[in-house]
Amino acid sequence: MRYTAYAFAALAMAAASSAAPPVPYLRALTASALASADDAPSSEASLTMEQADALIAAAEARREAAGVSEMRDGGEAVYVLADAGAAAGMGLDAAPVLPERHLPERRPGADEAGAAQTEGETIYRIAPVSGVEAEAPFIASAPELDAEAALAEAAAIAESLDMAYVNDGYTVPVAVPADGGQFVWEITPERLLPTLVDEAETLAQISNPREPRVSLYSNLAYLDDVIVRLNQAASSRRVVGLAVAIIEQGRPALIYTSGETAAGSGEPITPRTVFRAASLTKTMTGVLLAHLEHEGRIRLDDPAPETIRVNNSRQPTVLDLVSHRTGLPRNAYDNRLEEGRTIDSILTDTALLDPVCAVGECYTYQNIVFSGAAEVVRSATGSSYERNVRRRLFDRYGMTTAGFTERDLTRSASWARPHRGWARRTDTAGSPASNYDAVAPAAAAVVSLEDLMAWAQAHISETGGIPAEIRERIFTPYVATPRETQGLNRRFPGRVQETHYGLGWRIYRWGDRTLIAHSGYLSGYGAQIVMEPATGFAYIALWNADASAPWRLWPTVMDLRTGDGPGDWLDQLNED
Repeated sequence: MRYTAYAFAALAMAAASSAAPPVPYLRALTASALASADDAPSSEASLTMEQADALIAAAEARREAAGVSEMRDGGEAVYVLADAGAAAGMGLDAAPVLPERHLPERRPGADEAGAAQTEGETIYRIAPVSGVEAEAPFIASAPELDAEAALAEAAAIAESLDMAYVNDGYTVPVAVPADGGQFVWEITPERLLPTLVDEAETLAQISNPREPRVSLYSNLAYLDDVIVRLNQAASSRRVVGLAVAIIEQGRPALIYTSGETAAGSGEPITPRTVFRAASLTKTMTGVLLAHLEHEGRIRLDDPAPETIRVNNSRQPTVLDLVSHRTGLPRNAYDNRLEEGRTIDSILTDTALLDPVCAVGECYTYQNIVFSGAAEVVRSATGSSYERNVRRRLFDRYGMTTAGFTERDLTRSASWARPHRGWARRTDTAGSPASNYDAVAPAAAAVVSLEDLMAWAQAHISETGGIPAEIRERIFTPYVATPRETQGLNRRFPGRVQETHYGLGWRIYRWGDRTLIAHSGYLSGYGAQIVMEPATGFAYIALWNADASAPWRLWPTVMDLRTGDGPGDWLDQLNED
């Protein structure tokens, strides 16, 4: 459905933001809306950046000439009408900003507050709205302004929010007349993410790093119980740092961070702290290959690169490679990679291994041969796997702090140190180096919570995310994973009925729900995503220690969210 949040304020959110400069194309379209303000703002108009800057500057000059000035009070931008005095100002006294945590819940069906409903899409609207009731679905409101000032104000807010979704180098906000001819700027939920992360980031920086930091943006009742369980997991003596987010109906509902980047450092984990993604990298590889197939550059049914050979009745295809259907023994020769041997020498020996099944007939998880996806990408595009992921995925879907290998990890402004050992007695941080950097498509990505929130939104959003054809490709269950089904049923009885592997993603059946999931683990780091695309739900977590408690959080959240159980999986854990 289409949920409408009216946002119009004295730039309080933007003033508090530490986000990057606005997207230039949005500024150009803002100017286009200003240019057509005498008529109906048009989404078809386009301007060069020079024209845009000149037009917006002219509008600002006219506004100043009319007696509207900007002041700052306590770090917040406040617009005041000079000839009306402070009492008539359009600041927080006249137009209080409704905190994001009080945003109303998005409900199925027609929105009682009059929100538009169209084809399952989620759209937020930024607009001048007067006389809005407190319980109506808006972020903030302000008294009526003249049309030109209203346009400039709405455009500025749009700029502050529009940081997360970039599609092939341009953004596509839509300027349309609202009911009664008012100007409305439509904005997808992906563009709201950086502003909310800014708030959570600030909270983490000013709080005690050893205390949990909670940013709540939804009134869903189950989240209160989730926070209790997150606190329980974070308080485990083996957990050093933990970052968790929950997305509901396509937009952030909860951001939670706790602990430190290194035990005893005093540096807090924040939503922009970078961790190793480990095997969550495989989800990026799957999506990248699906993109390349969608563009006609590769066929997943073509043979795997010649560097990948198996001792079997036939050689694997690219799809066999990345859906773990090579017939090789599980985690073939990962131990040799961990010993520091070269990939070429390991692959030579891998080709001689006795198979456990015919190619394509069973699931056996791999890292070494999975790395052959890099050669597929290079052959198809002429550039490296890493460069393609940055350009086609990270840049496109707003993963601004994501990268690859130890180098990008340690260059980050905030990065989590690993704490190794399931039975450790001290919390000394270890080296961030990993031999798994040599198998980039399988395990080398580094990400923050914000990156994974944007990544999840790209998969579950109906507006501007991964195209439907690609989602269908990656979410197709290509092979059953009975060993995983057994393991999940042993740990969480009665919850997961069956499991499969798709294209870089796992597919779970939780009752009558279909979950898309993957986890990642490298000693000292853990990572997890669990999504229900049908409802716009995602659970995301990162942590920097070998600890059991975080692994029990996702079924806890699902229990509490669905009512399928008490969500007491952490109570059954004994790490002493």
